[in-house]
Amino acid sequence: MPLQVINIIAILLSPIIALLISHALQKKYERKKEKLSILKTLMTQRVRQNSIEYVNALNVIDIIFSNSEKVRLAYKKLHDSYNQKDFDYSKAQTQLTKLIEAIVEDVGYKEKITWDEIQQPYYPIWLDKEIQANSAIQEYNLAIANTLLNPYQKSE
Repeated sequence: MPLQVINIIAILLSPIIALLISHALQKKYERKKEKLSILKTLMTQRVRQNSIEYVNALNVIDIIFSNSEKVRLAYKKLHDSYNQKDFDYSKAQTQLTKLIEAIVEDVGYKEKITWDEIQQPYYPIWLDKEIQANSAIQEYNLAIANTLLNPYQKSE
């Protein structure tokens, strides 16, 4: 009789245990996916950090990497470097590289992605020229708009 009871309990508990294991694995997969999404954004934005995606990725680091003191410390150092009165772009880039390196280690890619690879982004010359040209066009359009809106203002 006790063996039958144990069998019945095992039969009843098996699907529940399988569901709990499946849920835990799914949660772990989603967490890694979120971490990789942040890593991807930081890697793609490491040359020019002027997008909302970059800002959003930084703003969720404390949540997504809540269990990684190393990543959170690297993020804090980057954040502090951005908020210095005498902002140093080179120092901020180094801090960003250290943050990316900490994330790479956290997600288990330390042996696959090296410091040198993090520091060697692809950034074509043509893209920089296009960005500069677009910036010049925007400045020109703004000057025209200001002239049209303030026709009696003296130009300098």
